Amino acid sequence: MEALATPNMELQPLVTISLIWTEWLAAQDLDQLSQHPLLLALERNEANLATLKTLLVQHGHYSRHFTRYLCALMGHLQDADDVLALMENMREEMGVDGQDCITHADMFQRTLRVLGVSPADEPALPQTAAMVRTMLGHCQNTDALVGLAAMCLGAEAIVPLIYRPILQALEHKGYGEDATEFFKLHIEEDEDHALTMLAIMERLTQGDEQRRALAIDVGRDVINRRVEMFDAIWQQSQALATAESSRGDDSGRFSSADFGRVPSRLQARLPERLSHSQVMQASHDASATFCAQRKHKVHIVDLPSFAISMTVGRLDAAESTRLHRHNYETLIYVMQGEGYSRIGDRQVPWRAGDALYVPVWAEHQHVNTGTGECVYLACENAPMLQNLGGIALREELGPIHG
Repeated sequence: MEALATPNMELQPLVTISLIWTEWLAAQDLDQLSQHPLLLALERNEANLATLKTLLVQHGHYSRHFTRYLCALMGHLQDADDVLALMENMREEMGVDGQDCITHADMFQRTLRVLGVSPADEPALPQTAAMVRTMLGHCQNTDALVGLAAMCLGAEAIVPLIYRPILQALEHKGYGEDATEFFKLHIEEDEDHALTMLAIMERLTQGDEQRRALAIDVGRDVINRRVEMFDAIWQQSQALATAESSRGDDSGRFSSADFGRVPSRLQARLPERLSHSQVMQASHDASATFCAQRKHKVHIVDLPSFAISMTVGRLDAAESTRLHRHNYETLIYVMQGEGYSRIGDRQVPWRAGDALYVPVWAEHQHVNTGTGECVYLACENAPMLQNLGGIALREELGPIHG
């Protein structure tokens, strides 16, 4: 099926909907969604984890009524075949067709659990409550066309515009299948539901432009309520970010005056990023600078750990590191190749599968004696020393091994 790109191609090249919706959804209405700063920030991985959690919680307040919307709509359909057609949607929502019998609501709740949030954590925003009232009111309308337009144009047809940025944000932040399945499934399936509803709408309007205009207006009304909900979430996240930045650079550090704030129990605080995708293929300015200093390839693992660092080092055949030392410990695991390390006055041979230890302030140098590339993983406690007051030191001592 041909796809319609959202109007501003340079901002949202990946978000598309089918061309069939051009007669029912105005470009400016789609633009409100595709160019909304909240969705753009999610897609570009510029939204923090707190913003993503707030969006999911507010969406939970809205989506938990989905079966009510659908039941109210079906109650006003006159044709039994139309009711049966929408029952397919209901069956999928209730999970009765799947082998595991998991409902879509359960899938979404699983996403929330993985992220450690619940709709009980924060009340529905006024704009979210307005979204719920608007959708339910349209679906309860005795004119079935109104409910169909609300569900079809204001929800099912625009799922890719809303869910794909959320899915991308979850993947950017390292969440797996348990968190993403709900969004993947709806991106794949919801257009089929939308097309089923559209077929009924086409029959109910039967070329009547006033009826068609009514449906378009209802769809626009629901989209506007959704945009207002997104506006409120975005404004709240921006206000929190501003408040945090106003506390200054030392807002995350503690002094003697904060001794009374030591908590009585541990709290898990999940950072925004839990994975660094394709470390050896990714471009990283810090890695490039470090490579230039060390005169061999080093890939820095970019993760928010406060106590340990991790790097992937690479040495070409007959290549070595510079002689150097530092006041943090190092554990090295050799993934590929063979060679030796000079550690203090000792020479330690190694090959793939071996691990070695470099003590604090010991002079050391790693030498590849094989015919192929050597690849090794190094873990060090440098971040802990840096966070204790910038007392991590590294010193280059000599030229590259001859």
